[in-house]
Amino acid sequence: MSGVHGQMLGHLVRRGVSAAQVHFSEAGPEPTDGGKTIIVDFNPRKYLPVMIVGIITALLIASVRYTLGEVIASLAMIESPSATAIIESKPQKYADEPDAPLEKESMLPAEATADQDIEITVVNHKPVTARISTAIRHLHSVGGFFGRWRGAGVGAVYHMLHAIMTNFLAGFIGFGIAGHALMHIFSSLALARVHMAWTHSMIAAPSSKSWLRRMVPRKQCKAILLPTLAFAVSQQVTVIMPIAVAFAFGLPQHMQNGSFDFVNTELSRADAAYWMFALLSIPLTAIFVALAILLPASVTLTRIEAALLPEDQETIVPFDRSLVLGDLDLQTRGACRSVFLQAWKSFEPAARLRLIKLYAQMFCLQIFIGLGGVVLMAFFM
Repeated sequence: MSGVHGQMLGHLVRRGVSAAQVHFSEAGPEPTDGGKTIIVDFNPRKYLPVMIVGIITALLIASVRYTLGEVIASLAMIESPSATAIIESKPQKYADEPDAPLEKESMLPAEATADQDIEITVVNHKPVTARISTAIRHLHSVGGFFGRWRGAGVGAVYHMLHAIMTNFLAGFIGFGIAGHALMHIFSSLALARVHMAWTHSMIAAPSSKSWLRRMVPRKQCKAILLPTLAFAVSQQVTVIMPIAVAFAFGLPQHMQNGSFDFVNTELSRADAAYWMFALLSIPLTAIFVALAILLPASVTLTRIEAALLPEDQETIVPFDRSLVLGDLDLQTRGACRSVFLQAWKSFEPAARLRLIKLYAQMFCLQIFIGLGGVVLMAFFM
């Protein structure tokens, strides 16, 4: 879901910067005295609390984004249902005396001991990722307080390499947004092994080896090319589709100084309904594409990457690799496509709803933190 989320954050940042520019431009020209400019005393200490609150708010939002949107979400994508079977033997029945003491067990006839009942009770365990608090406690038990940021270093390396490669190649070949989308897909394929190492660092048990030494050999990475391609394409579709809808309704032509010109004009009911529908269609399109395309692609990629985890390493949540790989040999023709389809089919509907709920909670928590930061910054202004 990083495509939609990053686009929304970028949009909010751009709107905030443009609003600040409009505010300072409307503040009027610098005060003058007889043609001489008066220098206004600017005290940085006055705005220091605002800057501190802004930095803390940004760090909290980023922390929530990574812990819930990356670590716990990856665990929710791979967690398999687990259960414990409790086997209990019922009291034995005696052929001669129903209430005979246990000391007479040796006197039982052979047919009586053969027909003794065994009661099996199956206890289904609640998934670790069913609740955020439970998942965070589990991460703390595995990796301590910093367990909630598992794999953050590898993720930073991946995103840095991806951004450098994408921007450099996109600037080299040009073609605007289309060229950037193509280079984004190319960079994702080129860094597929690094992305898989990042996933493994989030879901695997702690190891003394560095993430470079734990990388899966290149010969075994054939199975992740197709899901990586699908995920990269779905990311671009999730970003481009809302933009295409906005252009289809002609919204960019009505954008002036960071706002729409029809907001402060008298509109008929039909025009008001049209523009209301146009504005709502953009986020609705983004949500629909994210749930219908991006979410399945992300789940498929993560589950296949988890299935390729080396045999000497275990995941920190229950994960049945046979649900994804089965008895397939990844070196045979057509096996990668079968694994690609099976990875999503094996993801149960209950787990899908749990993952969507997790993303919704993450988004609401980020909005709450952002609004709290804005209120505090306004208080210190």
